[in-house]
Amino acid sequence: MKRRSISVIMSCGALFAVPSMLMADPVTLFSTSYESPTYSAGPLSGQDGWVNSFDIDPTVTSVLPRTGSQGLEVRKTPSDNPFGLTFRAGPYATSLPKVSVEHSIRLPRATGWESSFLSPMALIGENGFIGQVAVRNGLTAELFTKGVGGSTPIQTDVWLDLKLILDFETQTQEGFVNGVSIGTVAFDNPATRLVQVEIFHIIPTDDNPFYVDDLRITAIPEPTTALSLLAGASLMLICRRK
Repeated sequence: MKRRSISVIMSCGALFAVPSMLMADPVTLFSTSYESPTYSAGPLSGQDGWVNSFDIDPTVTSVLPRTGSQGLEVRKTPSDNPFGLTFRAGPYATSLPKVSVEHSIRLPRATGWESSFLSPMALIGENGFIGQVAVRNGLTAELFTKGVGGSTPIQTDVWLDLKLILDFETQTQEGFVNGVSIGTVAFDNPATRLVQVEIFHIIPTDDNPFYVDDLRITAIPEPTTALSLLAGASLMLICRRK
């Protein structure tokens, strides 16, 4: 347990210290900064469970990492199909009701992204697509599911921290860019767990790379006052008996 506040209760002539709020540590389900020795320079596919389904396989590189000495570069060549999808399957199962997925992205320049669609964190549940935070046209980040969601303007040539918090109890997701919420929408398909994370991209022009780093998948516990309620009920029973 990480944080604990204490309430002091006077009951039946005795003092009782009761935890009024408990905050458990987050649980890391998967985390990578694409560093060696787990990752080596070259195509991402085939490393640490990543699989490429189409052209434009991300490359592990030392160019422009956000942290450490390596990150991912995504670059289209003339022979590539403009569509690319690389994924990593879980399981990322958890008994906790919320899961946070974070991935950082950097676009070196604003031009050449017309009609592009970049999503370093498209998420899949057991019934298919759940949602994503995507970058469109190199100028806007948006929470995308069923074509509906919030958005915000973004800068180029800086690292952007994208995050989705999946709430499996309410079947909703909240998107964040650099820690600022851009909206909350329903899951695209019902899901009880995160099954797969995708790096999805459509790049319209050659030699227009972008960079991805620091993937973190975390289960988020919720604060609980159950112990406080239990302690209070026990005190009431003791007083009644006396």
